[in-house]
Amino acid sequence: MTISADFVPTLARWGVPSERVHVIENWAPLDELPDRPRDNAWAREHGLVGRQVLLYSGTLGLKHDPDLLLQLARRLSRREEVRVVVISEGLGADWLRERAGGLHNLVQLPFQPYERLPDVLASGDVLLVILEPDAGIYSVPSKVLSYYCARRALLAAIPGENLAARLLRASGGGMVVEPADAEGFAKAAAQLLDDGERRAELGTRARAYAERTFDLRLIGDRFESVLLSVA
Repeated sequence: MTISADFVPTLARWGVPSERVHVIENWAPLDELPDRPRDNAWAREHGLVGRQVLLYSGTLGLKHDPDLLLQLARRLSRREEVRVVVISEGLGADWLRERAGGLHNLVQLPFQPYERLPDVLASGDVLLVILEPDAGIYSVPSKVLSYYCARRALLAAIPGENLAARLLRASGGGMVVEPADAEGFAKAAAQLLDDGERRAELGTRARAYAERTFDLRLIGDRFESVLLSVA
């Protein structure tokens, strides 16, 4: 089994016939990620109430270019109300911290407890996704699925052919720019921050996609069907 049909050609090159490959896309636990109010305890603790927040939560590894987040903060630094919040740890987060001196609008935090994730995601006005161009053929950012549950607009700088990009376009839950387009990433972020109605519309579509798609009973039935077919 694989999480994307994009991986089938690679499996074929490894000698796995396509008719023996079953695709079951990933999902997020909808019941553990209720949509929460923008003004919540976590947002208040971190001074984010009354701000406009672009939020990234997740790993910053070899598949991600932290410079996109740095450039985003720099390009929007004149907007006093905007904060770019990055919740991550490791090499990418360290790289970002070393180069973010003087940027008042870039807020870096360590990974947060899982039970606080609904409030964390709800604290963003726009939720960010990034993925390097050469990672598009073998990676599907799972954070997108959690983001869908939060009823927030998504902004993704990811390859257009990636499954996550295709899902965003199909669901209408967010905007997609190419990962090398730092200027377009910042421009799209500014457009979303300036248009509350559009953010709300995208967030509603994202949540609707999650409610429509992340049905554990139906997903479980698909797994059971595949397992029974090979038993």
